[in-house]
Amino acid sequence: MRLSEENTSARFSYGGYGTFRTDRRKWYRTLFHLLRTPAFFWLLVWLSLFLFLRIYGTYHFLYLDQQNIFLYDKSCAFAFPDKPAGLVEYLNARMIQHFIIPDCGALIVSALLTLTGMLTAAVIRRVAPHANLFICSLLPVITLLFPIFDFNYSYSGIPAGCMMLTALYYFFGIRSIAGRFAYTLAASVILFWLAGAVAFLFVVCIFLRELLHRFAQAYLFLVPILLIAGLAVWGVKHSWAADYRFMLLPDGYFTRRLHPGIAVYFSWICLPALLLPAFLMHNRKEVKAERKWTERFVHLVLAAAVFIFGMTNYINPKAEFFKELDYYARTEQWDRIIERCRGNISNYLYKCYLNLALAEKGELGDRMFAFDQNGLKGLILPKNRVTHISAILSDIYFSMGHIALSQQMAFEANMSMQGAGNPRMYKRLIQTNLITGAYPVAEKYITLLEKTRYYKSWATAQRRFLWNDSAVEADSVLGMKRKCIPAENALSEMYGTDFDLKRIAMQNPTHRATIQYAGAMYLLDKNMTAFKEFIETMYGADALPVLPKSFQEAVIILSEQEPDYWARFHISEETKQRYADFRQQVLANRSNTSVLAARMHPRFGDTYWFYFMFRNID
Repeated sequence: MRLSEENTSARFSYGGYGTFRTDRRKWYRTLFHLLRTPAFFWLLVWLSLFLFLRIYGTYHFLYLDQQNIFLYDKSCAFAFPDKPAGLVEYLNARMIQHFIIPDCGALIVSALLTLTGMLTAAVIRRVAPHANLFICSLLPVITLLFPIFDFNYSYSGIPAGCMMLTALYYFFGIRSIAGRFAYTLAASVILFWLAGAVAFLFVVCIFLRELLHRFAQAYLFLVPILLIAGLAVWGVKHSWAADYRFMLLPDGYFTRRLHPGIAVYFSWICLPALLLPAFLMHNRKEVKAERKWTERFVHLVLAAAVFIFGMTNYINPKAEFFKELDYYARTEQWDRIIERCRGNISNYLYKCYLNLALAEKGELGDRMFAFDQNGLKGLILPKNRVTHISAILSDIYFSMGHIALSQQMAFEANMSMQGAGNPRMYKRLIQTNLITGAYPVAEKYITLLEKTRYYKSWATAQRRFLWNDSAVEADSVLGMKRKCIPAENALSEMYGTDFDLKRIAMQNPTHRATIQYAGAMYLLDKNMTAFKEFIETMYGADALPVLPKSFQEAVIILSEQEPDYWARFHISEETKQRYADFRQQVLANRSNTSVLAARMHPRFGDTYWFYFMFRNID
């Protein structure tokens, strides 16, 4: 009896283990089938796109937030039916406003790109269920990655493409030729009005399909092409666009002031290039698993090759670095800018951000030559009415205390934008008009920003300064900048920016950045005559009680053999001793001028003497 119970127990245990093993196999099999589903594939694509955009595009999306402004009012909400592509432009503006939130841009754009791939795959599957072009549906997604890193590209092109693919999907489900023709006419006009230029790609893809399947009747589908071309002519005539390419080509999703590069055309080329083999294989039967996986591997290699090609040729790390510096400047993270600009930097835009950060920290006169400098353009860029140049110039002039020029550059930055305006520049216009006492103008811009989601609270907080001079003057920023406005009225830059800065310094001797920018202009330009006149006029006043390090080094160059002149400006003993060492090393190596700079740089590369002697300026 006991043995029988033990045997029964053993059989029960063994049977339970076998049941568990069977359940585990079923679970593995279910998981394996799940991993092979399209849903898992597109989830993996979305995750990969999100991580890629987060790594390579974090500051790009944060920068795009400054390229447009979305207002929550009736005039903005109901303006989109007034012109072609109005809906996608509305959706684009509404989407981009959220990019101010870190990672939100990568999240939204990766979802839209994944939707583009899913719709492409659905269209191909409806045309040719067994074409096995599933992996190739990634090509439009990959090629869209190339232009989206260009801040001149409008993201309205992505939802426009999704709308066009949806329209294609339903077209391929219509059996009768009359139904297809009527649908094409209606859908093309609706697409043209709501999504813009993609309507032309839509009718071209349909004509290509009819040409391959029903050649004798394909001529009917020339009518929708002519219809869209006619609408484009009408649009140009009524000033919806300045050129036909904006109505019929992907140029319509690029800034109107520039000609896009070839990258913006790749996604448009991809779609008919994918549909063509699908049209030819619409009667293809199911193939064996081995061939199917071989084809998919080849398609995956093709997609990878296109991705690598695009990464190499169309994604510019320098542009991303600029956007990173711009973000730090916008959020006043001056130490981050200084840290990121260590080493050799050749781009004048980067140098401007660096010198702005040094000026804001009060270190421009002391540390300027510890970094790579080569001319005045690294301090103040030439004006060219380009949005991002005008924006950085507005920041620089505001730091200088030159309120009139800061306001002018902010206005130009807004006027040169394709969208509704730059919220950062609207904030600057509020500040400058509060500083100058133009309260009605400031209130106009405050009211405008109060219609936004993410700038409303800041704008409302500025209302306490309206028609309240005492509040403005008590504010640490506005009050200090108001003191920089010269008492006498004169046109800005009538005699040069340096002359304006000297007037500002005399008006507000406590504004340190003004005097340091003025001196830095002369030093970077190696204009020693003007620098001498400048310090002899300004030294000893409240604006310049003590000479910064680089100014002291320049005084020695002014009068190398006159220590009494040095004493007038209280040159430090450390600076005098360091100059003696510099001079001694120059004399010791003067017979070998080819390596003199390389030998001097480790010890004296952070001095104005080294800059004056070895650096070329443009």
